[in-house]
Amino acid sequence: MVNIVLTILGMGATVIMPFVFTILGIVFGMKMKEAIRSGITVGIGFTGINLALGLISNNLGEIVPALSERWHLSLTITDVGWPAASGIAFGSGTFVATSILVYLTVNAIFLLLKWTHTLNLDIFNMWHFILIGMLTYVATDKYWIGITAGTVMMMVNTITAERQENVICDFAGEQWRGLTFSTQGLPAQLYFSRGCNWVLDHIPGLNKIYFNLNELPASVSFFAEPAILGLILGCIISTLAGYGWQDIISVGMSMAAAMYLLPKMVGIMMEGLSTITDAAREFMAKRFSGRQFNLAMDYCMLMGEKEVITMGLLFIPIVLLLAVILPGNQFLPFTDLPSLAYWCIGPVYGCKHNSFRSIIVTLFSMILALYMVTNLAPLFTTAAIQSGFAVASGQTVGGLCLGFEWFGYLIHKIFAFIF
Repeated sequence: MVNIVLTILGMGATVIMPFVFTILGIVFGMKMKEAIRSGITVGIGFTGINLALGLISNNLGEIVPALSERWHLSLTITDVGWPAASGIAFGSGTFVATSILVYLTVNAIFLLLKWTHTLNLDIFNMWHFILIGMLTYVATDKYWIGITAGTVMMMVNTITAERQENVICDFAGEQWRGLTFSTQGLPAQLYFSRGCNWVLDHIPGLNKIYFNLNELPASVSFFAEPAILGLILGCIISTLAGYGWQDIISVGMSMAAAMYLLPKMVGIMMEGLSTITDAAREFMAKRFSGRQFNLAMDYCMLMGEKEVITMGLLFIPIVLLLAVILPGNQFLPFTDLPSLAYWCIGPVYGCKHNSFRSIIVTLFSMILALYMVTNLAPLFTTAAIQSGFAVASGQTVGGLCLGFEWFGYLIHKIFAFIF
């Protein structure tokens, strides 16, 4: 039996993941056929992410050194994006299964003790906590220290997010009452944005400036679509790297394909995870009958604010400029650029529609993010390789998404320092 398990583990994440999530589905009371179907679907999505990641890695792995050499830049870290980061987080089957079970158990204990009123069954977005746990595991070489770090991040995010429920409802309406948006760095970004907003309130002159970005015209939003943006940026960056026109078009199409496929593959993975999440929700509800709970939800639901989308598009050239001019930064943003709007939610909501202040807060957020990615990239690359992802020899990879795991970054550093 042990040999069978070891053989399966040796076959890589694309084989391990269907097994892991099938078992989780059965634990949460799913029928065998439904659990198997969900597990296979998750595995298909993961395989697709790996294929799309190969397009990015193979192309940018050559472009980034050429770009750096031609323009005398030190931007040697390739942006593989959050879809790949989520795949890397889910790439270690036993670590993932243990993490999820521990997260749910600790969440249940906190609910029993009434230390939280949020039920976190957003299994897909647990990849943020798992990733921080995995980085801590890689840094310390201690399995349970990694599990603990991820667990601490989940509960810190959950508790700080539920305490800011009124901030979300005051900005966007009471329809969000009863939901806790604990994904990634949003709780920390909200605190940061509200703090900056308070400071700007007390600076004479600046506290009088107010404007709100208008609706984004359809003619402009066309260029923010992942495939179009991938084509344009792929062509621009390969041109700057000194490529010939044939290679420029080839790189542009490869980047367009990767940026179009990545969210699709994530969608397939989420399709499999959603049924497991529903089963987990029913499993927990039976054991906590008669109590009102908040449900942890993905903060993508808050993307409906047009100002958020506009800010995301506005900051694409700004982030690229920051990457070039910031001393010590080694990270070239690319794949995560279409996702910038996610990381504008905190500043927009925290600054209450004042776009002037949102721009200032987002600017500081992006600077912090670039330095965090530069710092975490070597560790992230090691974790990617250990998860079975194809990383070219000598290549260092990262993702702008790493720069917005704010509480997770601090928790990881504390655990890595102590242990």
